[in-house]
Amino acid sequence: MNALLANTPCDVLLDGNQRLGPKLMAHPGGLQYMAIYGFSSKKSYDLFCANSDQSFIPYPLVKGYLKNQIADSVDTVQLVVIDAAGPQETHVNAATMKSVLEAVEQKENQVALSFRLTLDRESQAYSVEKALAKLELASSLAKTQ
Repeated sequence: MNALLANTPCDVLLDGNQRLGPKLMAHPGGLQYMAIYGFSSKKSYDLFCANSDQSFIPYPLVKGYLKNQIADSVDTVQLVVIDAAGPQETHVNAATMKSVLEAVEQKENQVALSFRLTLDRESQAYSVEKALAKLELASSLAKTQ
């Protein structure tokens, strides 16, 4: 099966010295998630900013930050939401920080997307699910048609 790919992000959103990301729903008794926004181009970043009421500062995505986040969070799945069109987008895709780090270190142009986030309008938070399940479903539907 082919993986869903996105361009490798090179920038993140910064507020002071905090990287910004979408609010995620809690998963009681299950895996916990944390996400930041990542952008592969100025065009993607500008689109996000145009669809937001806030002003943001782009900051280079650095390997040291990714390594520290991965090392410091053994109980949390760290995600990078790549090229979101805005902070209220209904569905966004994400890669793990580990996958992004590997892509950056290997100078890969693309990274595999492994999670899909869906906005719950009532809570204004995203639910997180593995993208593979969505890809397998789409593949099985295509085979039966």
